[in-house]
Amino acid sequence: MRDRLHDLRLDALLVSHLPSIRWLSGFTGSSAFLIVEPGSATLITDFRYRTQASEEIWDGVSVAIAESDLFGEVARCLDEAESGPRVGFEDHSLTVRDRRALGECCGAVMWEPSGPLVDELRSSKDSEEIGSITQAVQLAEQALEALLGIVAEGVSERDLAAELVYRLRLAGSESNPFDPIVASGPRSALPHAKPGGRRLEEGDLLLIDFGATVEGYCSDMTRTFVLGSPAAWQREIHGVVSEAVRAGVAATEAGVPARDVDRAARDVIAEAGFGDRFGHGTGHGVGLEVHERPGVNSRSRETLHAGSVVTIEPAVYLPGRGGVRLEEMVVAREGGREVLTRFPLVLREL
Repeated sequence: MRDRLHDLRLDALLVSHLPSIRWLSGFTGSSAFLIVEPGSATLITDFRYRTQASEEIWDGVSVAIAESDLFGEVARCLDEAESGPRVGFEDHSLTVRDRRALGECCGAVMWEPSGPLVDELRSSKDSEEIGSITQAVQLAEQALEALLGIVAEGVSERDLAAELVYRLRLAGSESNPFDPIVASGPRSALPHAKPGGRRLEEGDLLLIDFGATVEGYCSDMTRTFVLGSPAAWQREIHGVVSEAVRAGVAATEAGVPARDVDRAARDVIAEAGFGDRFGHGTGHGVGLEVHERPGVNSRSRETLHAGSVVTIEPAVYLPGRGGVRLEEMVVAREGGREVLTRFPLVLREL
């Protein structure tokens, strides 16, 4: 990252996005800034995290405890530092109000938007990061298999979601990367349905989208089931989506533009006549956040790197009837890919 600072002619970078602060320093608290300079790095936090910061931060990072507010401590650290006046800031993370406060505290600093500097570096995972994500995938699959044992007519979406959260914690997940989506029957056609009081009925599609967390790293997977024997239309759209997933996975490789991966999956759905029933991107990066770079969609201008971990999650939604979404997690490799998800893609009858 310091090399990038040099390229951008920045004397320092103020990191405000908490996942990026964790990635660079090891600190997991909820209140902090990180100043990175050519020869030093300083974590600024408040008294609540004095002990935690000293235990978590990595070698090469010092800790400054703010006496009053974080902004004043940023000003003090920049004033003491031998950095020039050009300091980058994460314009996608820092609010307008906080940017104004920094301007008032640090009148001599020339603030420069740095763009997604740290996010771009985070998009390529090392073996340790991929190991944590793999464990999160395995925990999620374990919890899902346990959940399916209680799926039956009359059980509500809300009850299944609560049971899934419980099973995830039992399996060892630190937290939920996002609230699980459990949608049944016609509600499975709602891409981000919140679990409600609807009770499962014979013939329902059941869409479950959820994840687990290990060492801060997330997993994200979706499977769609059917309660009882599937109708012909349910088999059809599940088959189309399965084929689209396989096409997207096959296109995932280091050096490939992310939009090409999106196109590979989207073309399958369009050729089957359901192009207007798949309106979101094919996937996204996953790491310390469940949605991060690179975006796998038609507008993306990013390229997959070796170690990029992305989801492939095409779908077909038929309003008023039901929908199918299937989601795999894939690591882009040089000359290929590694699929982390092992839970079968077949249309399972419950």
